[in-house]
Amino acid sequence: MKKVGTKSKILDAAQDCVQRVGANAMSYQDISDAVGIQKASIHYHFPTKERLIEALIDRYSERFFSLVQSIVESELSPETKLRRYGLLFEAMLSEGERGKVCLCGILGAELATMSPVATDNIRRFFRENEKRLAEILDEGRREGAFKFEGDSRSMATLVFSLLEGAMLVVRADEGTQRFGAIMRQMIKLVCP
Repeated sequence: MKKVGTKSKILDAAQDCVQRVGANAMSYQDISDAVGIQKASIHYHFPTKERLIEALIDRYSERFFSLVQSIVESELSPETKLRRYGLLFEAMLSEGERGKVCLCGILGAELATMSPVATDNIRRFFRENEKRLAEILDEGRREGAFKFEGDSRSMATLVFSLLEGAMLVVRADEGTQRFGAIMRQMIKLVCP
């Protein structure tokens, strides 16, 4: 079994906290309490909260895009790919007592307080999601599975925005079951 190091434990605790309450509400004390270490140990690995947030975005993006890329490159139908993509978001809502939201989605709401590096990486996360969704949508159009007005990139932005926003809305209502209904409606936007 792989031993999890202190740095990974810090990142895990910080990500959990940010996905539940946001970066501005998270403190090193929260992480210290969750991991069972002194705040000085956190500062050793991440001297500033900005550096911690930047490391979180990098790690989260790498993991998320690994999952997304496996969906894009799969032999699944375009409709199934789109559903699987949406299920990545739905799975986050199912984590914990009140669920979690996309790390970059919640950080995007706090963009004005993020470092320039974090801001650029959050924007890159959004653009890369839209790019991969556009690939799925283009494939669906070519195969006749999807029919929608406008270009694929604009539809990809709409789908991505819908999923990110739906997470916040259904979480506020404590109705994560509603997310499935929203996803089904989203599929109807692109399927004939």
